[in-house]
Amino acid sequence: MNIQEYLEQCSVKSVDELTDEQVVNYYTKGNAGVAQMCAVELAIQNYPISGFTREEIMLSIRKAMKTKTKFGLTYITNESAVGPTERKSRWVVEP
Repeated sequence: MNIQEYLEQCSVKSVDELTDEQVVNYYTKGNAGVAQMCAVELAIQNYPISGFTREEIMLSIRKAMKTKTKFGLTYITNESAVGPTERKSRWVVEP
């Protein structure tokens, strides 16, 4: 089911009106591919070790849903990927 159909099924007009549970259910109940289902499940279960809050993870998942892009939580270990915090290895959430 595409996102628009899911919004209609939930009787809402936008992703912002969905509860956190409804957003997660969209990804984990067969509406998204297996990779997205796993990414969302793992991010929700393991967000404390990533240094992100649940709210930050949910914000990113909602953004992915709104923009129809893929959600991801990735651990970067590439030493050439030094970010603004000068940490070489870190978690990155997309989008």
